[in-house]
Amino acid sequence: MFGKRAQPLRYLTVVTYGRTGSTALQAALNTLPGVLIRGENYSALRGIETYVQAIAETADRHHAKRARHPWFGSSSIHPQAILDDQRRHVVEHVFQPNKDTSIIGFKEVRYEPGHFESYEVMLSYLLFLNKLFPGITYIINVREPEAAARSGWWPNHGDPIAALTKSRDWLLDATADLNAILGNQQAHVLHYEDWQENPDALIQAFNTMQLPSNDAGVREALAVKLDHGPHAQESEEPN
Repeated sequence: MFGKRAQPLRYLTVVTYGRTGSTALQAALNTLPGVLIRGENYSALRGIETYVQAIAETADRHHAKRARHPWFGSSSIHPQAILDDQRRHVVEHVFQPNKDTSIIGFKEVRYEPGHFESYEVMLSYLLFLNKLFPGITYIINVREPEAAARSGWWPNHGDPIAALTKSRDWLLDATADLNAILGNQQAHVLHYEDWQENPDALIQAFNTMQLPSNDAGVREALAVKLDHGPHAQESEEPN
């Protein structure tokens, strides 16, 4: 599946927090020809980041060849090969592209401060995604904290507005930092308020990202109101 394509896959991830319309955005992206964006995975790729980093550090430990050396075996470890193998694993077994898929990826809402001990840790993970999926497009989707906090998603949080404000600010900062560090415009900000009832705004944003077009499909996707069960106060408020 991974190695039999005429053209290499392009990668895309939706980076956001809860109750920002990310599921509607995911649905709109999946109407585009050749685009396949999977849903959340409990930030499973953070485990791969930890594994790959540990392997890289092991491979840098004196390249010991002697069986009695504490880092015996490090000389035969090739971190880039392991990174490449992890990419194949995620694409084949998690993303599972179709034969006609040209752009593959996922969305994740676990970018609140509670999931990362600092902004720097979050940024490091986002940069790792670019190593795992070279050239990945980041769609940074944000929503006004007061509106997101009204959702039933946050009923037991002590101060949802403060948490959501920090989440939004971190993601906006990350957009600027990613583009500055990577040297190109891989990160794009979307504001939920701009596109929730305005498909044309989303269509224009997709065009800016050089994604395939399907204007009718995007409009149809945004017209569908989503219900996320017990977490949603109102069925018309998407995740």
